[in-house]
Amino acid sequence: MVDCDDASLARDYFDEMNHRKREEIHLALEELASEGIVAIAWPRFKQGIEVDKVYLNYEAVDKAYRLAGLTPKGDQLTALRDTLRPLQDHPWEWVRRWWAETDEALAARKTARLDIDDRSGYQELVQVLEALPAVEDSVPKRLFSQSVLGDSKAFEQRVEKRLLPLLKRYLDEACDRDEEYLQAVGLLNHPQLVLLAGPIVLQLAQGGQVSADVPGGLGVSGQTVKDICGLIIDAPRLITVENLTSYHELVQQAQKAGKRAVIIYTGGFPNREIQRLLRRIGEEITQIDAQPGKIECYHWGDMDAGGIAIFEFLQSRFFPALQPMLMDGCAYLRHVDKGIAFSGEYGEKLRRLQREPRYERWCPLIEKMLACGKWLEQEAIPVSEAEVHI
Repeated sequence: MVDCDDASLARDYFDEMNHRKREEIHLALEELASEGIVAIAWPRFKQGIEVDKVYLNYEAVDKAYRLAGLTPKGDQLTALRDTLRPLQDHPWEWVRRWWAETDEALAARKTARLDIDDRSGYQELVQVLEALPAVEDSVPKRLFSQSVLGDSKAFEQRVEKRLLPLLKRYLDEACDRDEEYLQAVGLLNHPQLVLLAGPIVLQLAQGGQVSADVPGGLGVSGQTVKDICGLIIDAPRLITVENLTSYHELVQQAQKAGKRAVIIYTGGFPNREIQRLLRRIGEEITQIDAQPGKIECYHWGDMDAGGIAIFEFLQSRFFPALQPMLMDGCAYLRHVDKGIAFSGEYGEKLRRLQREPRYERWCPLIEKMLACGKWLEQEAIPVSEAEVHI
């Protein structure tokens, strides 16, 4: 039902200076009524003079679209289902799950929060999702975009805004930044070096070896990491560090104090190259653990949802005996005055973590975070407090 006085054409309809406008509107409405698209209600004694209400025949909506030169919504939904259908056999479970939920909604004539007028945009999203499983090593976004879409900027300009919400909703990894979600599927803003320091030697398949036991540590390329065939670790402990500033400070502190610890920068959620190195080190530590001289493993990160998720990822994938470092309730309360206030939505995110069994060890810290309403950046903790761990 449409009220005349509620429509944008009301000004023309009630224009007393030009009655031709009303007559033309009446003619148009009568033509639509003859096509079965609308029904007209006239006030008593004003038949053909003044319209009271116009009722849209919903069964004739597609016909109305075509008459207006537009694609009917039903046809758009069907076309979009066809566009997304290749994802039903995608190798990643979360993509198949998104496709199934979306296809069900589209079949029920719901838009599933998609822009149904932009079918070409979803064709590009499908191209990207189909290409991602083949990304073995991390690749810069623009190189990936050129390879897959034929335009180095197409991914950033048109596809990234659609991919990111899917990653945030469906990936198990709870990242803090958009770039970390993209790193989780192998996409980088630009090539990155893997940073490590301490008494560790990387033995390379092409011959030679690289030592990270140098002032300030070492940065190696992804290709070098891929070429590692063996490791020599001469340290009683290994520490992974989430943030760059804290990594550099910890390396300087360890070297100044003469402590022997292997320190590795994860860059937030670790990209594919860092994961490859951590996996190789984890395998080596597993062998060492069966012998005297066990290596202790620690992770130091932010006291927030992302830092907790990164720890759990590292422990489950690479270092089963991993322990948190300066990520406990006591450290939190010592420095909570430097914390950053979070929203109610973020608080609910923390409560969801509390309800998951795998985050049980973090419940005391989460309780304090919820009570104080703040999360704490790693950089808020003085590196001097880490000396006891190195």
